[in-house]
Amino acid sequence: METELPHTRIRTIMKSSLDTGQITNEVLYLMTKSTEMFIKHFTREAYSNVKKTTNILKYEHLADLVQNNENLEFLLQIVPRKITVKNLQGLLKQYESTESSSEEEN
Repeated sequence: METELPHTRIRTIMKSSLDTGQITNEVLYLMTKSTEMFIKHFTREAYSNVKKTTNILKYEHLADLVQNNENLEFLLQIVPRKITVKNLQGLLKQYESTESSSEEEN
């Protein structure tokens, strides 16, 4: 049975976890197939949300799906929404001003 993802990469990722013991070929195959199925589901879901407007799936579509779907909450730090430098600078200024005002109150 063929898989699309390389088994060696999946094994390396699995071994990076401290709790992983011996990885049998059966477990490796199941994890590889499960990963492929998740990726297909994830991209199909994101594409179904945007195919009404465009035929191109972009990173922002994946990030929006992660932000709006509770089941994908575990991916929030892995697939965050992009932010521009200008927006980041504005957020930092806003944070600094609220922090300085709270220090003045104490």
